[in-house]
Amino acid sequence: VAALGDAWDKVGGDSSAGGAAPYSGGTDSYNEAEAKEFYGARPLLVLKRLASLAQLTGGFNAKLLLDFLRTPKEAESWVNEKERAREALVLANLLGPTFIKLGQAASIRTDLIPENYALELRQLQDAVPPFDDDEAYAVLRRELGVADLGEVFSSLSESPVASASIGQVYRGTLKGSGRDVAVKVQRPSVLADIALDLFILRLLTPIQVRVSNAINKLTTDPGDLETALALVDEWGRGFVAEVDYLLEAKNTEEFKEAMARRGLNAVTAPTVVKELSTSKVLVTEWVEGTRLDRDASPDVPRLCGVAVNAYLTMLLDTGTLHCDPHPGNLLRTTDGRLCVLDWGMTLQVPPDLQYALLEFIAHVNSEDYEAIPGDFVNLGFTPPDQLEKVQNSGLTEGLTFALRQLSQGGGANKMRERLKAEFQSRYGEGLSDEEIRAAARAEMLQQMEAQLAAEGVDVNGVTNIMEEMSRRNRELFKLPPYVLYVSRAFSTLEGIGLSLDEDYSILMECYPYLAKRLLTDNSPRARTALRAMLYGPQATPAHIAMDAAPASPPQTAPKTGSQTRSQTGAAFAAAGVAAAAPAAARVRSLVALSRPRRPRAFASNQYASPFSPPMVAVAVAVAVTAVAVAAAAAAPPPAALPSVRLGLILRRLLSTAWAGEETGEAIV
Repeated sequence: VAALGDAWDKVGGDSSAGGAAPYSGGTDSYNEAEAKEFYGARPLLVLKRLASLAQLTGGFNAKLLLDFLRTPKEAESWVNEKERAREALVLANLLGPTFIKLGQAASIRTDLIPENYALELRQLQDAVPPFDDDEAYAVLRRELGVADLGEVFSSLSESPVASASIGQVYRGTLKGSGRDVAVKVQRPSVLADIALDLFILRLLTPIQVRVSNAINKLTTDPGDLETALALVDEWGRGFVAEVDYLLEAKNTEEFKEAMARRGLNAVTAPTVVKELSTSKVLVTEWVEGTRLDRDASPDVPRLCGVAVNAYLTMLLDTGTLHCDPHPGNLLRTTDGRLCVLDWGMTLQVPPDLQYALLEFIAHVNSEDYEAIPGDFVNLGFTPPDQLEKVQNSGLTEGLTFALRQLSQGGGANKMRERLKAEFQSRYGEGLSDEEIRAAARAEMLQQMEAQLAAEGVDVNGVTNIMEEMSRRNRELFKLPPYVLYVSRAFSTLEGIGLSLDEDYSILMECYPYLAKRLLTDNSPRARTALRAMLYGPQATPAHIAMDAAPASPPQTAPKTGSQTRSQTGAAFAAAGVAAAAPAAARVRSLVALSRPRRPRAFASNQYASPFSPPMVAVAVAVAVTAVAVAAAAAAPPPAALPSVRLGLILRRLLSTAWAGEETGEAIV
């Protein structure tokens, strides 16, 4: 097949090596229909790549199978694991940019793949084998429109200082200005390589889904295939957008400006040299720093918190999320700031989705199960016509249980340990893993049968309960494309945190920003989410009226000064007590969550002290509320009396307390 492919090239057939692609690089340029037409006319090219993939991976997969068969069941790792990990690194480089990207994503998840594999694959983050320097210099001359690079640079490194899946970076000095710059040059024909692999992934994905379902004894529904292909297409869109360096330059500048406007000076991005940047060359000012996961500075744990805060700001505020935060793209600068590199892959998050995420988090935190199905609809997980079925499914309690487990930290490894301990206490301490799985499966089937019976389904007429429930769940839920990017970004950040502390919890790390956002955003949806977090499902019309009270209470009839002050004071005292009492526990909970317990690697006196800013802020809030209620008795007539709003007081005080969050220096 390889010989036929070479012959095809010689007689005019396009190949990925020749640079031909069905579409150009850019945000909206990926098109699976165009790819199908393009590669449909070039079947030998597709066969050649398939044969290459089979040849490269066949031996490795056979070795893995033999290792699996030779490994004792009680062993913690497979035999020859270190050797296979080294082979996996070589294989990823041989397979090309698409598989290098997959390796980068996997390399920071030691809770999902063996440690030996993760250690080897981390080299893909900034040490991918470079392409020829002469080719890179030729690209530079062509893109910059010069015959001699000395016209632009007074110096330029002879070899790349870093090499990645799409391009490689040289260090240079600009002629005239003397500015140190990083010069990123795109690999020749990289878009053609990516487009061909994405087309083949679309061909192989339905086969993989069917095989996976067959192994799990499930039938394959058309919805399964549609979901899997949609994920491939969404990932393909992001990957193809990464090939356009002008888009990356625009994203880099916008992020840097957005962080500066918000006063988040602890995080930055490189300064773009616009006049020298093209779709295949990106020139930025050189940033001195070290990779976050390799830096030994004592402030690295703080910068991990800064990174989470920055990504939440992107997701829930600026609306442009950086989707490639592997450790090679996160630097600790020499002045102790976090620099985010490589802005080729981003996700646009509309305001409606931002508020839907805030509402969902508030409802989960307050255990308002009745509101969560509506959140699923707003987030795009559930079709609106399936809302009632989701409300009756009982799935929200299961989701909340999973989020509680995740909030305890430790990633997938610690979560498995906690679940095993819980199941052992439920089913029996002396049971083996297989026996525990059997008991859990039996209980799950029993619950499924009960749910189907409650819906009026004849359980005896259903041959496979799990298959029936799987079919129903496919109708209730779908996977929105944005989930792929959001999960990838925060999964990477969690992996970095777990490398510093095995008990790290990214959910708990998110609460400071989320609390600040709810306490400082006065939009109606944010206020509704704050009420949900404070009062939970027990919120009453009185709570809503208290939060939305008019500037002055209504007057029914003119009254004398002393009578007015007395009755006004009593009314406001009653309102203050009524609002404060049911919310007190929620306020304490909100503050406790917004300043989470810091694991060992993240410990600092700022968070441990009872006099830390949040505690002081709450104490001041309580005092101010009490003074306001007491002062109401001596207040002037209602026309000049401002309303007492506990929510507004808390928002203002706590926003002051968190004013210096990104630098770790809170101010009251």
